[in-house]
Amino acid sequence: MSRYHHLKTILAAAAIMPLAISCSGDSQGDTIAAEDAGAAASEECGGLLGRADIAEAFGGLLTVKDTTVAAMGDEVAGCMLFLDEGANNRINFNIGDAEDFASRKDSQMRQTGGTHEAFDAGTEAHVFNGINVIALNEDGKSLSLGLSSAAIEEENLLTREQSTTGLKLLAQRIMSRL
Repeated sequence: MSRYHHLKTILAAAAIMPLAISCSGDSQGDTIAAEDAGAAASEECGGLLGRADIAEAFGGLLTVKDTTVAAMGDEVAGCMLFLDEGANNRINFNIGDAEDFASRKDSQMRQTGGTHEAFDAGTEAHVFNGINVIALNEDGKSLSLGLSSAAIEEENLLTREQSTTGLKLLAQRIMSRL
């Protein structure tokens, strides 16, 4: 047989493998596997943010390829979610305290140009330029959340309004889960 015939056979087998696997199990096993996958997705960033949150917040336009979590003791200190779309795009968030919030707010407010909007998430929250969010809750925990600027400015994956809306939703969810 020729190499082409072997390659064709391998590709055909690979194409039907997912179908054979999904048809071989019982429906209860498939349901349990789906529930396990959903639970794992919500735990990606210590239960604060997951793949489903990203997909919903951005109307399915952004999907998570991989995540990296940073922890301080038993708590999540931050998370980086790498996106499938575009070149090296990501969403990062960091959890801090009231002092971190004040420092970030001061830094963002001193920058000239761009946009700034206060919104409802915790006791105080702001979105800057449609790509950076800071928020503070009543317990003194703060959030810094950002989307790669290239996703909007260079690759046009989202409009600035879509980014702003999505990041505000994510900030509200994270703050409610802290």
